[in-house]
Amino acid sequence: MNDLAAAALLGIVQGLTEFLPVSSTAHLVLISEALGLDPQRFGLSFDVALHLGTALAVLLYFARTWIELTRDVLHLRLRMPLLVIVGTLPAALAGVALQSQIESGFRAPAWIAAFLIVGSVIFILAERFTVARRPLESLGFIDALVMGVAQAIALLPGISRSGITISAGLYQGIRRADATRFSFLLATPVIVGAGAKTLLDARKAEALFAAPDVLAVGFVLSFLFGLLAVAFMVRFLRSHSLVWFVPYRLIVAALAIALALSGK
Repeated sequence: MNDLAAAALLGIVQGLTEFLPVSSTAHLVLISEALGLDPQRFGLSFDVALHLGTALAVLLYFARTWIELTRDVLHLRLRMPLLVIVGTLPAALAGVALQSQIESGFRAPAWIAAFLIVGSVIFILAERFTVARRPLESLGFIDALVMGVAQAIALLPGISRSGITISAGLYQGIRRADATRFSFLLATPVIVGAGAKTLLDARKAEALFAAPDVLAVGFVLSFLFGLLAVAFMVRFLRSHSLVWFVPYRLIVAALAIALALSGK
């Protein structure tokens, strides 16, 4: 597979899986491992660059909400903006403190398979044993913190940022549709921040900009398919549960185990 085809594939996969509760990082790592892609061109730097495409997608989809949050700040109506900040901080702090350890210790296929299975169990328990009736307006700072801690746990590849934060919202009694919206609001600054941090790293940025055509293809496709995925999720989870995604996650876990056993 040539570089542009690989960039297109990874861009489409990133766009589709960033907002579906199936773990985009797990998919990108497994595909890169299976295809033997050059880590200098399709490693962590390219992974994070693709996240900028999906960040733009969720920013545009929730543009009205972000404009309203900005107006709230300007008019000193700070409750919802502060809830977003409280929910964002755990993942931001965990990313700064633990990112290198997670990259070096938990991106092997066997770990990814384990986290895919663990995440699936979390989804099932959240949907089976919670009564989620509270609207978004009832969200409190403890709720936001719990969802924020869940988002930090999603740094582990295979867990899924959207899946675990929505599950955390369900455990707090927040309606699934409202937990989904707040989950995506929390994801946006974390995705943007992670991408910006990497792009500002001169050593990593050099590898990215060495192939601007590859980067452009991946970015555009991750944006377009990310926009489709977030629109789908917002609508789908109004009337369907996270459990719908469990069989697919288990299939990917089985493929990850097979890849681990193959020695690739």
